[in-house]
Amino acid sequence: MEEEKKHKNNIKLYIIVYGVTLVLFLCYFFFISDHNIKTHRELNRKIDNLEEKIVYTKNQVGNAYTFEQLSSDSVLLEKYAREHLNMHKPDEDVFILIRE
Repeated sequence: MEEEKKHKNNIKLYIIVYGVTLVLFLCYFFFISDHNIKTHRELNRKIDNLEEKIVYTKNQVGNAYTFEQLSSDSVLLEKYAREHLNMHKPDEDVFILIRE
């Protein structure tokens, strides 16, 4: 009978030690280690920001020439103004074709 009590006490002790160890490990993992929650949130924000910049840059690359190209070549500047800014000479008509 006394051995049964010791056995039950040992089991309770093991459960308590296991629980405390588990809680300490989780606290370390989520708050102290290099893989903590704060770091993951910051990295997710950076990823979202960079993905937005990628989309913006892809749109800009397809739509514009560099400033150096436009300032050095007057034909390219006229082409850019006609295509992207919808500018035209006073005596001409411009038709804009949109591909669908």
